[in-house]
Amino acid sequence: MVTNQNVSKELVVQAIIDTIEKEHENPDISALYVEGYKNPDKIITKGNEDKGYTPDVVYSNKDLTELYEIELDKKVELNKWRLFSLFTKKQKGHLNIVTREQYLPYFRELLKTNNINNAKLIYF
Repeated sequence: MVTNQNVSKELVVQAIIDTIEKEHENPDISALYVEGYKNPDKIITKGNEDKGYTPDVVYSNKDLTELYEIELDKKVELNKWRLFSLFTKKQKGHLNIVTREQYLPYFRELLKTNNINNAKLIYF
């Protein structure tokens, strides 16, 4: 039995991929941590190619791009969330932050106080 405490990024990435594949026909998915998928492209800040982040999972189709970032603890990089949120807004998608249920209030407050509006919280 899998408990909330022994969840790994690999397990969460596989669950995200499984969900996307059930909901979409022939989805374009790139992902870290799971074999058989190409790694997502690094998303960089315009004018600063040295600074950027690679999302955990990217799903895209002709209409939108969805990023999934897995946060298993409360140590987060707000600059990464800001960049991913801006990127997905331009791509008509969302930043999806996947986390433990007990962190929802903390992350909701972080998103609100840091004005990161294009993010959804998904929990387990």
